[in-house]
Amino acid sequence: MAHPTHLDPSELGTKEYWDKYYQNDLDQQHQDSSEVDEDAADDDDDTEETELPDPSDLESWFDDVGAPAKTLEFLTSETFPLSPNYAGGDDDEDGDGDHQLSVLDLGTGNGSALFALRLEGEYTGRMVGVDYSSRSIELARKLHRQYFPPSSMAGSNTEKKEENDMTFEILDLVNDTPSTKPWWPVSEGGFDLVLDKGTFDAISLSSTTMTDPTTGKDRRMCEFYPAKILDMVRPSGFLLITSCNWTEEEVVSWFTGAQTSNDGTSSTARFVVHDRIKYPVFEFGGQKGQGVASVCFKKIQEPTSSR
Repeated sequence: MAHPTHLDPSELGTKEYWDKYYQNDLDQQHQDSSEVDEDAADDDDDTEETELPDPSDLESWFDDVGAPAKTLEFLTSETFPLSPNYAGGDDDEDGDGDHQLSVLDLGTGNGSALFALRLEGEYTGRMVGVDYSSRSIELARKLHRQYFPPSSMAGSNTEKKEENDMTFEILDLVNDTPSTKPWWPVSEGGFDLVLDKGTFDAISLSSTTMTDPTTGKDRRMCEFYPAKILDMVRPSGFLLITSCNWTEEEVVSWFTGAQTSNDGTSSTARFVVHDRIKYPVFEFGGQKGQGVASVCFKKIQEPTSSR
């Protein structure tokens, strides 16, 4: 399948960069906690607990254009089929009333997207955040314990369920197979909703290559990424991807059309555009555009031809 011209590799496409980035966040968290402890020790009468910031206030990619707030608004709107506020009726195409919504956050970072969906968007069900940086997962797990502290009250099933329904796991999309992991939703064949907020950008900036089984030639990892993500979304599920390195048209070009699985076989499934999120338009040099692009895709299964 034809694709846009590759981006030049950058340090933002390396694991070393992100390990260092999230280690700095961990160090800052430790420093902030130490300062809070010192302040509490200086004031014996201060018995109030330190308030956690709203999940939307945590550092996130594309904050400068309000992407976290816009994506949360989109995912909780009355028009998005998986939204708790969906006004279109039951979208459970399997007819299974017991089906529990599942969300996968690729390149989860500090976990802010999942915290916002749970605490502000009222999303329920299984949530998994994955990242190839162990420092990212350490940070997300630390924040998770703060937002959802282990319940000390016996019989507090609601708190325990919220705690256990959200986990953060290390996953290397280049070398790991998601479907072999303990958190993989085997019975559903993938997740209802997969989020990508800059992960495809980072992978597009990576110089990592893989061997194409159909040609024997090495190709950039970003060329394999759409097929990998297609396999992680359940039939009729959704992918919401946000990018600052690719235009809206380029994102659509990367993720739509016939896909070849990474083992070289053709897939009968594909992504189609479900919706787009609009951002303020800027004009530079006579050209108009958005600072970022957010495109929501739906996975459809093509009917197999019989002869």
